[in-house]
Amino acid sequence: MANIWTATSDGDFDRVRELVEADKALVNAKDENGYTPMHAASSWKHLDLLKYLIDNGGDVNITDSDGDTPLHICEDKECALLLLEHCADPSVENDEGMTPVHTTLENEAVEVTEVICKQLGIAVPKLEEVAESEQAEGLVDSVTDAKLEDLSNWLLQNVDENNEGDEDALREMVTRYVMQSLRISDNKDDSENTATATVATSTGKVSQDDDSTSD
Repeated sequence: MANIWTATSDGDFDRVRELVEADKALVNAKDENGYTPMHAASSWKHLDLLKYLIDNGGDVNITDSDGDTPLHICEDKECALLLLEHCADPSVENDEGMTPVHTTLENEAVEVTEVICKQLGIAVPKLEEVAESEQAEGLVDSVTDAKLEDLSNWLLQNVDENNEGDEDALREMVTRYVMQSLRISDNKDDSENTATATVATSTGKVSQDDDSTSD
């Protein structure tokens, strides 16, 4: 006999109802990937099953192991409307920082994207705009906290005289400046060049200030 996830994906209403009536907790049960019947019904366009699950306690904002809600993977306009009517949050970001607007657009579920954008009161973005946004976010994410820490420590080692308060301010300044430089770069190579130039400029400025102070 099919389990709750398979039965929902197959649109087997009788089997789903049988399982849920035996154990209500199955409505929001997660498999090894965090996939739930709510995700299955949304993805496979089973409006009647989705409504049944919601009526029996289905969580419209439940997430799988990738941080996706049922709205993230929704493929059907009517299913999307039903989720939104029951307070599905269209602004939730998954583990990749993508909202249902982004994921449905990438999945070519344009009608779903339109429904979500209408709910948010925004224009439907173009797919290339989403891709550019993801690329820019990827550049920023490529600079990890550890790398920023190494950069800050290296810069501080080149400062002859500094008190603890100045070190904290300098560390914050370098981190913010480098992150901003990466955000406005067109590609990774340009970003690295900008970061290198920033370090050189900042180091020179600090060193000069310290020299003048020591004099």
